[in-house]
This record gives sequence, structure tokens and C-alpha cells, in this order.
Amino acid sequence: MATFDAQQSSWTASDVMHFARRAGFGVSPEAAATLAAQPIGATIDAWINQSADMTAFNAALAKADVISTGANQNIPADPAPHPFRLEGWRRQGGIPNAQGHFAWRMQFNPNLLQEKLALFFHQLFATGAEKVDNTAFTVKQIDLFRAMGTAPFGALLLAVSKDPAMLIWLDSILNRVRPGSADIPNENYGREVMELYSLGVDNGYNQQDITNLSKALSGWTYTPLDVQADPNNPQIMRANDATFRVNLTYHATGTVPFLGASFDIGLASNYGDACIAAILTQRGSNCAAFLAKRLLTFFVNPTFSSAALTDLQTLILAQNFDLKAVLKAIFKSAYFFDASNRYNLYEGPVAWIVRMSRMLCPNLAAALVPSVPSFPAWRAVAPYFNNAGQHLLDPAGPNGWAEHTGWINSNTSRYRGKLAASLALGENLAGSQMIFPSTVASWFPTNPTSAQDVFNRLVALLQPAPIPASVQSTWLNGLWSSGFVWDNSTATQTKVRELAFLILCSPHAQLH
Repeated sequence: MATFDAQQSSWTASDVMHFARRAGFGVSPEAAATLAAQPIGATIDAWINQSADMTAFNAALAKADVISTGANQNIPADPAPHPFRLEGWRRQGGIPNAQGHFAWRMQFNPNLLQEKLALFFHQLFATGAEKVDNTAFTVKQIDLFRAMGTAPFGALLLAVSKDPAMLIWLDSILNRVRPGSADIPNENYGREVMELYSLGVDNGYNQQDITNLSKALSGWTYTPLDVQADPNNPQIMRANDATFRVNLTYHATGTVPFLGASFDIGLASNYGDACIAAILTQRGSNCAAFLAKRLLTFFVNPTFSSAALTDLQTLILAQNFDLKAVLKAIFKSAYFFDASNRYNLYEGPVAWIVRMSRMLCPNLAAALVPSVPSFPAWRAVAPYFNNAGQHLLDPAGPNGWAEHTGWINSNTSRYRGKLAASLALGENLAGSQMIFPSTVASWFPTNPTSAQDVFNRLVALLQPAPIPASVQSTWLNGLWSSGFVWDNSTATQTKVRELAFLILCSPHAQLH
């Protein structure tokens, strides 16, 4: 039997939480119990189909940034809440806002897989905001991943190849070959689209394929839209949007061989599109193996077996690279729910702190109740993403970040500790503002009667890998050495917060 053939026929709340950690950013124990009572197949289908109502989420997005920015270039000083500032002309100054925008969406989007796939494809098609130098284009690319995260992979590959941020990032706009000339194409994207984005290093292509694909993609550029002058430098014009086009003055013509097929790259129906499609049609097995490895590493098990890789490769080919069908097959399989595939992945720092904030901070409905929403100030947290090992929206290179154990070292762990202190202890990362609003009382639906009850509830919320009994007893005996008392005192709340902090900083809580 192939790895993904056997289906999980039923599930428990623990199963739901495992699924939600991998296919999203976790759910509360109460939400997990509700979902566990529903049929597993239909529930997973609805999750992957992203069928949750977005009305309240979309309305709340305009109030998401609780940082008071003061005077913001041509925007008057205004107190929060206000919409995120995503003006394309703001250069790097807009990136913390865009990072906060992304993190806020991860926390509150009712269709969690939409944001998890956006994060997955941001890692796969890693594009750096510093070089792109246009916040609006950076956000536009993440929106593309949201819109096409479950589309056929070939369609996504073509769309991201034409995306303005990618056109800048890997120098497609510098790839100019005059028709009939001996101009040398810029091979940056022609190489990376195969090496990093679809096939893998030296996997089914050669240098001539790189050169000919680059010729086929020459002249690819964009038309800027909604152009405005940069208020800091009126001589510079910046676009807030763009549309793809081919500049025929710099587009090579003629017939080129590519991956064993022949293409007339001067045809109006084939200004390079057919060559991108050929990566899947001519090297489908190679591409399926590449994609299978990335999906297994991110969603299932970083130390997958050769059988699992081969079986997922076969499944991808059978589904004609339909990502929605492939994801449903993965997440419904008994293999995905096997004990060996739980708590075996170190979680990236952004997903980690988002998931923990979902557990300890108010949910969307609760956050909207006060006159000023109780939303985490993600714009202030964003600079710490880089220190923790993941400069969201600005990876250092087109190969993205190292995953799994690559997330953990002495320095990144130190900054995870700072984020944990801000979340659990209420310590400030910036100024005097509480970054992660929360109350200890909201963590407990009923009053605990023992220190062990406190521990059990926090573990249910934070969902670390199993913590040894000896570690538990050391923590509890140290915090409640004089006996357990549950009241509203500052001393009791401090003990609970310190226990949450210890759990968050433990090696067990870095796994998901």
C-alpha cells in the first residue's frame, strides 16, 4: 500500500490540534473539541477549500495596527487604530508595516491555511524586499500566494514568474535580447526558476537549457500603475501597482530547444509561457519529486523516508500538480496522523510566535469588543523576527531560510526568549506599550484547584511536545513552594505567567 492510501477514518481533539498546527497556526482546545466531533473528511475539505466566512476579518483588518505612528510622511499624526500603511513609495520604511500586516493575518484569518500557504510559498519563492525596494510589490506577491496557494502548481509557477517583485528580484527586467542579435541574456531567473523553484540543483536540465529559457523570457517586464512621487525625494517616482508585459524590443525571436522540445519564442502565443509550462510537462517526474520534498519538509516530516517521497511524487503526478487535491490527500492520510510525524518539526520563529499569540491573546471577536481593539502590536514585533532568524518578507537570498533545525541556534533562541517574555510576562519590546495584550483569567475557563491543573491548562493551550514529569515537578515545586493558592493577586498571576514563560522557552515548545 502506498504511503498516502490509508485514510484517517476518525479523529480526536489531539489529532485536530496536530492538523491545525501544521495546516495553520493552531486552534484552542475548545475549538479542537468542536472540530473533533465533526466528520474528519468533510472538515479537512472545508479547511483546505478555505470556506470560512471572512466578513468580520476583512472589516477588522482596517483596525489591525495598534501602534501610534505619529506623523507618517504626508499622513497626519493619528492615534491607533488605523489601517496598515502600505504605500508603495515608502521604500524600506514600509516593510515593518507589511510584516505586521502579514503576521496579523496569520493570527486572525479564519482560513488559516491561506496564510500558512502564503508563508510556505514565501519560503519557496523567496523574494527580498530590500532589493525589490517597493513595499506594495512585496505585499502584492504575498497576495498572489494567498490567491493561488491551492491552484495547480504550473499556474502558480507562471504567475510568480510574471510577478513584479520577482521580475525585479531575479533581474528579469534586466534580461534584454534584441531580436536577431547576439546579445547574451541575463540568466539569473532562467537558472533559479529551475534550480530553486521547480526542479532542484542539476536535476533534469543543463546549461544550454538555462540559456535558452533565459532567451525565451527576455523582454519580460511590467507597466507601473498608480505612480506617485516619493515625498522624501520628488525626483523619484514610485508605483503602487504594476501589470506584466513583454517588451518586444528586447525579446529574442527564433526557435530554441529547451528540455528536449523545440519552441518558437517569437510567437505571440509563446513569449516564454510555453517554456515555463514545459518544466512540468517535459520534466514532470523531476518537478513532482522537488515539490514532494518541499511539502514533506514543511508539513509532515523533515526526515521523510524514500518511500514517502516516491509515493508523494506519484500522487502529485496523478493529480496533475493540483495542489488542493494533493494537500487533501496528505492531510487526510493515516500517515500524516501517525505518532512518528508529530512534534518532529522545529517551527519557524514567525509561525511559532503567531501560534502562541493565538493561544494567549484575545481572539478576533474578543479583540473587537473594546473601544480600542486588543490586537498584538505586530508592527513593533516585526524587527524581532529577523533577530529570531526569519526576516519576514526579506530573505537574504533566493534559496530562502534553512528550515527545521536551521531555525534553532544560541542567538535565535535568545530572541525567541525575548518574544516569549513579551507574550507571557507582558514585558515590553518597545517603549511602554504592552505588545501582546492578554489576561491570565482569560487563559482558564474554570479556576484550577492545583498547580498541576495550571500546568495542564497551559500545556493544552501552548501544545508543546511532551514535557518530562521531572521537569514539570521542578517547575511547579519552585513556583508554588509554599502551597497552591488561586486568587486574583499579582503574585498568583505572576506565577502563572512565569510558568507559561518556562513552557514557551523549553525545547519542547519549539516543536510542532
